[in-house]
Amino acid sequence: MVISIDDHGNFIDGVIGALATIPSIILVVAASTLPEGLERGQFVVRGCAINLAVLAIAFVLRVAYVWRYSNALKIVAPEPSYSGIA
Repeated sequence: MVISIDDHGNFIDGVIGALATIPSIILVVAASTLPEGLERGQFVVRGCAINLAVLAIAFVLRVAYVWRYSNALKIVAPEPSYSGIA
């Protein structure tokens, strides 16, 4: 299977969406195997916290990537200088 990706932004957004969805599903399935009680609640809370931390890191990396790309464009293509003879 070959995946052609012309726009890397759409790929990264899809990965972030998968990071938000798949661990939550796995967490629900894993928690359903545990007996009722405090351990099950702690497992769910810790799992959600880890999932939230991974998503926060993914969003920070995404923002850093976009910010670095926009700064690189500013360096490569500076504002035109209009000083001169009018």
